[in-house]
Amino acid sequence: MIMKVHQLISSFIFCMGFQYAFSQKIGGGELNPGIYSNPQSIKKFQDMRFGLSIHWGPNSVAGKEISWSRGKETPVAEYDNFYRQFNPTKFNADEWVKMMEDFGMKYTIITSKHHDGFSMWHSEYSAYDVAATPFRRDILKELSDACGKKGIVFGTYYSSLDWYHPDYQPYGHGGPGLLFSKDGDTPNQNRYWIYAKNQIRELITKYHAQIIQFDGDWDKTWTHEIGSDMYLYIRKLNDMVLVNSRTDKGRNPPPPYSAKEPWRADIFAGDFEERERFTNNFPDEKIKIISKSPNPWQAWVTVDKSQWSWKPDPALLTPKEIIIDLLKTIGDGGNYLINIGPRPDGTFEPVIVANMKVVGNWVKAHGDAIYGTLGGDFSEEGKFTSSQKGTTTNLFVFDDAIEHLTLNCGNRKLLSLKNEKGQAVNFKQLDSNVMVKLDKNIGDFLRVYTLTF
Repeated sequence: MIMKVHQLISSFIFCMGFQYAFSQKIGGGELNPGIYSNPQSIKKFQDMRFGLSIHWGPNSVAGKEISWSRGKETPVAEYDNFYRQFNPTKFNADEWVKMMEDFGMKYTIITSKHHDGFSMWHSEYSAYDVAATPFRRDILKELSDACGKKGIVFGTYYSSLDWYHPDYQPYGHGGPGLLFSKDGDTPNQNRYWIYAKNQIRELITKYHAQIIQFDGDWDKTWTHEIGSDMYLYIRKLNDMVLVNSRTDKGRNPPPPYSAKEPWRADIFAGDFEERERFTNNFPDEKIKIISKSPNPWQAWVTVDKSQWSWKPDPALLTPKEIIIDLLKTIGDGGNYLINIGPRPDGTFEPVIVANMKVVGNWVKAHGDAIYGTLGGDFSEEGKFTSSQKGTTTNLFVFDDAIEHLTLNCGNRKLLSLKNEKGQAVNFKQLDSNVMVKLDKNIGDFLRVYTLTF
C-alpha cells in the first residue's frame, strides 16, 4: 500500500526485546536429554551476524550447479572425473580472508563435501579428495589458517548424504545420476556412518572448524536417531563447535508437527536453525509464522539467484537487495549467511566482488547497529525493521513512501531520536506510542535512525 503524507503506520510490536538464545534449552533434543548448546559459542555466533558461504568444488570447471548437475546436465562419469582438471592456481587464502574483511563478514562456511562426495581437503579416509587433483594443495587447511590469523571464524559445510561413496544407501531421494555401488562393492550403511564421523573428526580436530553446517537431511536414510547421534558425537569431540539444525530432521518435522512450524529445539538436535533462502524465497504467510523464532537461526541465501556454485552468467542480487535482506534477518534475530561460488581458477567474479564491497562499506559504516545486536521491537514486512543493543534501538526504513510512523514503545520513555547524520528528529510520545515524522531518504539505500531510551 502506498503511503500518503498524512497517513500513519502503526507498529504494534511491544517492547519485549529478543534475548540471546543461549537462555533456551537448545542442543541435543529429545534423544540426548541434558545435552545443551554451549552458551558462549551461541553468543559469539549471534554477535557475528554476517558471514560468507562458499560453494566450490571440481564441478566449477563446467560452470554448472554443484552435485545437482551430476547425471542431469553432465553425465555421471564425466562429472566424477572433473577433479582431474581442477587446478585453481590463483587460489590465495589470505586474499579470500581480506575480501571477507572488506565485505564486513565475521565468519565463513566453505563446502568441505557436497552431495557429490568430493572432499575439499586432504582426508585420510577418502582418495576422492583435493590431494588427487592437479592442484594437490590442501584448500581447507590454507583457508582455516588464514582465517585464524585474522579472527574470522572458520566453519565447514558437510553433506550427510553422498552420491559417490559406494557404502551410502539412499532411501527416498537419491539424486540425479546416482551410482548405488562401484567396482562390485556391496553398500554398507553402517560403514558409511563410520566414514562420515571420521571425516567430521578431521574437520574439527585438524582443521579447527568451529561450525559444522550439515545438509542432506531430507534423504530418509538420514534419520532422527542418526542425526541425534551425530550431534552428540560432535559435542563430545569439542563442546565449543556449533552444529546447525540439519544435523537432525528439524527442517521437515514428521507428523504430527506442521512443516510450517519453526524448528522444534525440544525435539530435534542442533544449535541453530538453518533457513535456506529464507529472506527471498519464502511466501509471506510462512514468514509470519516462523520469523520471530526464540531460537538462534541463520538465513542462508546465495548472491546468484539461479544457482549456488559458480556460473559464467549469474543472476545477481543487487547491493540494495542484500543490505535489506541482511537487515530484515537481523531485525528478526537471525544471522545472514550469503553464498558466493568461486571460479575454477580460485578467484571470484569481479562484479560480485565490487557489489559486495559496496555492501561491506555500508555494513561497516553501520556496524554498531549490526554486530552484537538483538532483534528489535519494531518491524513491518517489506517496510521497516530494527535492531537493539542496550538502551539503543536502530530503526531501518526500507519503504521511501513512508512519511510517518507510530511506534509502540510499551513503558519505555524515548529520550532522543537521530537520523544517520546525527541530526535530531522531532517526535511526540503519548503514553506508549511515539509518533515520528520521518526525513526524506538521505542515504544510498534506506533511512536509518537511532532511538535512545
